[in-house]
Amino acid sequence: MKHFLLASAALLTLFCACTTQSQPNAYTVEGELNDTLFNGQKIYIMRFDDRKLIDSTLVEGNKFTFTGKVDTASLCRIDITQEVFGIFILENGTIRVNLEDYDQPSGTPMNEALAKIAAEEDSTFTFYSQKRKEFKQQYPDKEEYRKQWSAYENTLYQSWEQRCRELYKEHNDDAVGFFIFYTGFMQRLTSETQENILEGLGPWLKSTKTIQDVLMRAERKKITAEGKPFVDVKGNDAEGKEIALSDFVGKGNYVLMDMWASWCGPCRGEIPNLAQLYNRYKDKGFTVVGLFVWDEEGNLKPALEEEKITWPQIVDTEGNAADLYGVDGIPQIILFAPDGTIVKRDLRGKDMIQTIDQIMNNR
Repeated sequence: MKHFLLASAALLTLFCACTTQSQPNAYTVEGELNDTLFNGQKIYIMRFDDRKLIDSTLVEGNKFTFTGKVDTASLCRIDITQEVFGIFILENGTIRVNLEDYDQPSGTPMNEALAKIAAEEDSTFTFYSQKRKEFKQQYPDKEEYRKQWSAYENTLYQSWEQRCRELYKEHNDDAVGFFIFYTGFMQRLTSETQENILEGLGPWLKSTKTIQDVLMRAERKKITAEGKPFVDVKGNDAEGKEIALSDFVGKGNYVLMDMWASWCGPCRGEIPNLAQLYNRYKDKGFTVVGLFVWDEEGNLKPALEEEKITWPQIVDTEGNAADLYGVDGIPQIILFAPDGTIVKRDLRGKDMIQTIDQIMNNR
């Protein structure tokens, strides 16, 4: 009986030890640099969701180690320089951050899953680039290439959407699911498709700031969809005087609103198209209004002079214009009807000119 009790006690001790090992209650994050150039430099772990710095350490020689404890795993990154960084999921356990191949961490279950998904993403988009080159060679005529590639690309989008749904079945409410949002699989889908997928997430993932922002923009986009009334935006004009979108919209004219910034190359690329429409129809019940967003107010006048822009401008001094219209990228060009109803969103290039020409010629 004594031997049985001793054996039982030994087994219990071994079981407890195994249980403790399988469920670490602290983290160790390790990494190595190519040289000792950053010896003594203080580096940080930054959490993606709120950009908060949550831990720090010093580089010793060419190595670094972070230690601590977390209650909830989260997607994080370590930046040494703009070119040298690594992303990983901070969870309890021993994590190896790869600074040479930034999205290939290892050592814990979530990081192994992240690395596997990232490798799949890299392989998928290498294939995407190769196929695009093949199509360009196969269809030298630009119009035919666009037609054929568009049809093929739609099948790729469908496969990426399906892959996202599969991945979220497994990672519906964890930090790997947060990482999936940043992959090319999700980012290349339409905002409507993203919203549809994200609505099915678990409570923790849905509560993160990043996902909340996405869902908020989706809701705002519904409120400002085609056929809905315009939402007013207040700010300053180029001279610093108070002005509002309602000074132009809903006053009996068609208004083309252009959300732009001085640093935005594609925004500037649309200015010749806007100028063409403005000059063609400015005396025929049509105008263009610029909405200057995500930029310093002082950058407006130099940009207006460089681009020879003569139509009215509203500087988004309150910093909420993009949010009000559910915009996550610029340029965003929206057409309003004479009564203030939203006619069309996401207007660009030749399609925009054709749309406006058709509307103005059929008045």
